[in-house]
Amino acid sequence: MEKEKGVNFLKPALANILGAIICYAIVLILLFFRLSDIWPFFPIILVLTLLFLAIHSHYQKVAQQLRLYEGIEKRTYDGNLVLVLVGNVTRVSVGAINYAQSIGDEVLAMHISTKETAEKDQEILQEFADYFPTITLKNIKTSYRDIITPTVKYVKRISEDAQKKNYTVTVLVPQFIPNKPWQNILHNQMSLKLKYALRWHQDVVVASYSYHLKE
Repeated sequence: MEKEKGVNFLKPALANILGAIICYAIVLILLFFRLSDIWPFFPIILVLTLLFLAIHSHYQKVAQQLRLYEGIEKRTYDGNLVLVLVGNVTRVSVGAINYAQSIGDEVLAMHISTKETAEKDQEILQEFADYFPTITLKNIKTSYRDIITPTVKYVKRISEDAQKKNYTVTVLVPQFIPNKPWQNILHNQMSLKLKYALRWHQDVVVASYSYHLKE
């Protein structure tokens, strides 16, 4: 039995050795006789090697950070604050508020008002108050058309206040889903931009409320 194992091991080993010798021979021939033709591949090989090493290092770091270990603390919270981003009062925002009330101990809403939309924003605030008289709607005024920066700043402040009460923070981003995928290009995708900007906050959970259009 041991002799059979030795023979079975020897055959592939010899094949590997022969293959290695052939490869080294080809490399030496190219280095001595065709160096002028192959030298551009050296920096490419170096770059690819460094890239693969960086990727391998990244995967190792990710695994190390995600791995469970003994003594990891389990944290309990006293409540959940849900912040709903409101652009207009529609079926989407109304559904989002209803959902927020079902998962949150405290519900807030926020709206960004610009100079160009000041008159319309007053109508939105009044309409929201009519639908949800018990929900506080924070209207943040900005002189720029950028709504992402003031939103991120307000979320950061809300998160800091929630930590003092040992609350979690969930930012609920309402969005509607068109009936056909190609119809997405007809809309500005602001909900995606907001979610991308908010995802970098470690102490905030970013969630979506999707309203599906039928036509």
